[in-house]
Amino acid sequence: MQITGAVMPRFAALGGWVNRILRVDLSTMSIRAQETAPFVPDFLAARGLAAKFVWDEYPEPVEPFDPRSPLMIFTGALTGSRSAYSGRCTVAGFSPQGWPYHWFTRSNIGGHFGGELKRAGYDGMIIVGAADTPVRIMISDDEVSILPADELWGALALDTLDTLESLEGKGTRSLAIGPAGERLACIATIQTATSSACGHGGFGAVMGSKLLKAISVRGSGKVALADEERVNSFSKALGNALRSRQTNPEHVRHLNERLSAEGGGSVRAYACTEACPTPCNLYYRDIPGIVQQRSYTGHWACVGTLLAGMDEQTGIPRRGVFDFRLGTRAGMEMNVLCNQYGLNQWDLLIGMVPWLEACQRTGILSTINGLPVDFRSPVFWSEFLHAIAYREGMGDVLALGGWAAARSLNLGENLMRRYYTGWGHAGHWDGHGDLANYAVYPYWLVPVMQWLTDTRDPIPSGHDYVWRMMAAAQLHPLYKAGPDAERLHKLALLGERLYGDAEATNPLSGYQAKGKAAYYHIRRSVIKDCLPGDDFVLPWLFDPNAPDGQPIVDGIPGPSIEFHLFQAGTGVAWDEAEFMRAAERVYALERANQVRHWGRDRSVDESVLPSFAYPENWPNPLTGKKQALDHDKARAMIDEYYTCLGWDTARGWPSPGRLEALGLGGVYQPMSAGAQRARAALARPQALPPVEIIEHITEQAPEESLA
Repeated sequence: MQITGAVMPRFAALGGWVNRILRVDLSTMSIRAQETAPFVPDFLAARGLAAKFVWDEYPEPVEPFDPRSPLMIFTGALTGSRSAYSGRCTVAGFSPQGWPYHWFTRSNIGGHFGGELKRAGYDGMIIVGAADTPVRIMISDDEVSILPADELWGALALDTLDTLESLEGKGTRSLAIGPAGERLACIATIQTATSSACGHGGFGAVMGSKLLKAISVRGSGKVALADEERVNSFSKALGNALRSRQTNPEHVRHLNERLSAEGGGSVRAYACTEACPTPCNLYYRDIPGIVQQRSYTGHWACVGTLLAGMDEQTGIPRRGVFDFRLGTRAGMEMNVLCNQYGLNQWDLLIGMVPWLEACQRTGILSTINGLPVDFRSPVFWSEFLHAIAYREGMGDVLALGGWAAARSLNLGENLMRRYYTGWGHAGHWDGHGDLANYAVYPYWLVPVMQWLTDTRDPIPSGHDYVWRMMAAAQLHPLYKAGPDAERLHKLALLGERLYGDAEATNPLSGYQAKGKAAYYHIRRSVIKDCLPGDDFVLPWLFDPNAPDGQPIVDGIPGPSIEFHLFQAGTGVAWDEAEFMRAAERVYALERANQVRHWGRDRSVDESVLPSFAYPENWPNPLTGKKQALDHDKARAMIDEYYTCLGWDTARGWPSPGRLEALGLGGVYQPMSAGAQRARAALARPQALPPVEIIEHITEQAPEESLA
C-alpha cells in the first residue's frame, strides 16, 4: 500500500484540553482534525466525549466489525500533566463482547500512551473504516501517517510493541493487538507496555476488523494547565498522604529471596501508569519459564496473579476455584502468554476457567482439543491459551468469551451463569459471580445497581464503594475483631456526609439508602474515567485515623480531591455541584444512547438480578448468615436509585425534566423515537437459565506447586 500522511492544524489550547481530536478513516485513507472546544467542559473528557460523539454521529447502532464502527480513544482532561493518577485513557466503541446487544461501551488502559498522545497535541482520536491490507498509524506531533503493517501482522502483541519502539525511536508509545485481535476474538485486548491492557469489551477485535495492527505516538509538547504550580504541589501532597499504598519494601525483599531460591529472577515495585505517585504493582525480570526454555520479564499484577494459584488457607474459602498451583514461574509465563496473544485475563480467570472446571466436575467436559482438562498443568494452559488466540478447534468458540461460548456450545450454560453476572461479563466485587474478591452483604447491594444500569462490568471504575466500605468496616477475616464502636461511629458520619444517611455505610444495615450510595458512585465512576483518577485511590472517602473519618489533603477534603485537581488544571469556573452535574450529564447521555439504539428499559436492567438471587459467596462475619437478593426489597432500592437519577421508575428512561436540567433538552424526543424503532426491529432478550452452584473442591491431596 501507499503511505498516507498529513500535517494536522493546531487550534488554540485550553486549560487541560489541547483542543484537537484526530479523525482517521481507513477505508478512504483520509486524516483530519477537529476542535475539542465545542464539547468541553460540558462533557468533561474521555468517556464523556465518546458518549457525545456516538450520540451526534450514530443515531442507529452498527455492528462492531462493520467498517462504519468507530474505535474511539480519548484522554482525560488532565492526562499528560503531572496531575496525580492522570495517565490513563479510555477506549470506546460498539462491543463484540456485549450481550444481549453489542452495546456502545468503554474500556480503560494505563501505561504511557495517553500522556504521549496528549503531549503530541490530541485530546483523542476516532478511527473508522477498514483498510484493505494491514496498517498501523504513526503520530508524531502534528504529522500523522498511515503506514503498511504487513510485516507486523501475525506478530505477538508485546513483540510488536518492542518492534515499533525500534522502528520509531526510544520513547515511542504504542497500542497493539496480538493474534486474538487479528482473528476477531471477542475477548481480544489492546495492549500497551508489558501488561497494561484495554481488556473488557473486545476492542482488540475491533482493531483487527479494521486491519489496524497498532497505533504509535511520539509527542514533544506540553499540556498547558490553568494553575500548573497548584496541580503539581497538590499532587505531591496527595502522593505523600497516600504513600502507605506503595508496595511494602519488606514484601519485595521476601519475594526476591523466594525467586532466588526457585531458580532466579528479580522483582521491584512498579508504577503501571504515568503520573502515579504511589506505585503499588510489581515488575518481574528474567523469570525462568516452565514450558518454554526462556525467561520472562514484565509487569504482573491484578487478576493475572491468579495464574500462580490462590491459597485456600487465607481465611476466605473459594471452593477450589483458582486452585491452579502453577507457582511463580509457570504463573508468570502464562501471564506473559495472555498478554502476547492479547487475551482478556478477567474473562479467562474469573469466568471461563471456573465454568470449564465446573463442566469437568459434573462430567460434561473431559477434554479440550483432545487434551485432558488439567488447569494444574502449565503445558495444558499453554495449549489452551494458544487454541483460543488462534481459534483452533474448541478454542474457536471459546474465543467468543465464556458467556457466549456456553450458549454456542450448549455446554453447562447454567453452570456458566454462576460466574458471569451480566452483559457478557464475568462477576466483579459483587459477592456472587466473583470468587476472587471478598465482598459481603450489605455492601454488594450497591454493585447490584452498578451492574443494573451498565453495559459491561462496571467495577473497574467503581471499586470505591464496595472495596472501600469492606476495608473501612474491617470485615475481612484478617480483622479478627471487626469494627469497634469508634469505627462504627466514623462509618455513620461517612454515610451522613456523603449519602445523607448513616445506614448507607452501616455493616449491619440492609437495603436502606443503598440507592443513594449507588447514585453517588456512578457519577464518581464517570469522573475517574474523565479526569482520570486511580480507581483504588480516588475518591478518597475514609481515613480511620482522622477524628471524624474525613481525609484531608492540604486543606482539601478527600471526596473533593478530583474536583480540586480539575478546577486547578482547567480553570473552569464551576462549583463542585456543577462538576458532579457534568458527570451525571455524561451518564444520562450514555443511557440515552442505550435507549435510542436498543430500546433499553428497566426490564432489560433487571435481567441481571437473578445473578444475585442465590446465597452470597461468604456471610457477613458480624452476622454469620449468608444473604440472597430479596426481589421486593431490591425493587424498592432500585426505585430509589432511579429517582435519584431522575429516571422514570417504570421504564428506566431519563425523564424530560432531568434531561433539560442537565443541558440535554434536545435528547428526549430522538431517544424515544429511536427506542420505538429498536423495539420494532430487535428481539427482546431471552430469559437466562437459572444459576447452578457446585463445589469445586477436590479430594486430591495437596500437591507441590511448580516453582
